[in-house]
Amino acid sequence: MDLSEVCGTSGDIRMAMEEYNTCIQNTGLLPLPMQGEWYTWHNYNTSPRNLWKRLDRILTNDTWVLRFPTLFYSCLTPRTSDHSPMVIAGDSYRQCGGMFWFDNYLTLSPAFIPSVQRIWQHKIVVTRKLKALKSVFSEQRRMKGNLSHNVQLAKGFLEMAQLMVSVNRKDELLLFLEHYCRLVYAKAAKLEQNMLKQRAKLQWMKGGDQCTRVFFRRIAQRRTAKRILQINDAHGTTHMEPDAVINEFVTFFQSLLGGDRRREFLDLQYLQPWARQ
Repeated sequence: MDLSEVCGTSGDIRMAMEEYNTCIQNTGLLPLPMQGEWYTWHNYNTSPRNLWKRLDRILTNDTWVLRFPTLFYSCLTPRTSDHSPMVIAGDSYRQCGGMFWFDNYLTLSPAFIPSVQRIWQHKIVVTRKLKALKSVFSEQRRMKGNLSHNVQLAKGFLEMAQLMVSVNRKDELLLFLEHYCRLVYAKAAKLEQNMLKQRAKLQWMKGGDQCTRVFFRRIAQRRTAKRILQINDAHGTTHMEPDAVINEFVTFFQSLLGGDRRREFLDLQYLQPWARQ
């Protein structure tokens, strides 16, 4: 808020503006880009105390900026009211799907490749294939069971087999039982280790995304603050259409930088003696 938002005779509002700006800054709110009428309130006084102010505005936060990157609002003519109506327009919210992932330990199963090939051979879009694979991977996880619980069971069986072997160390059947229990325990522990590694990596990536989200919010805030929704040409006409705004920028800078300007004549014979020195 600044003095450009007041037109006419008004009292000293600088202190109130400073308090208002401090409040907006402390709350982390952002002004939404606008187009249309700059002043949103009029006292409808025909005397010299005629006063226009920009009292109404729409504020947003960084979450809305990320969800609705092209959102803006239009201030319409007040008609019979002393306040201008405001209409929000722009992009609609698009909820993106979650990240597709599966447990890496499923790739160790002999049924993994055939199940993926069975889904992938159909001539459908990739997103539908991935959605179909989710149910397949869920069924495979269900068949594997709780990996941590499986490790505890395998560990218990191995301990029981080793206790039995310690009682009769020459029993061949018990030795084979202890050997296979050790293999089952090692396989179960390996699957659990792969799962925990992937879970830890996902948590790390999630923390990293939370860190980078700050930078994306800053970028979105800068884009929102620097968006130009309307422009006045040299004749004072206001353009609000995106193509008209772009054309006005191009026309202005073409006349500024690429127009017919006086070209100074370069006397090469005059410059030659200086070039030899």
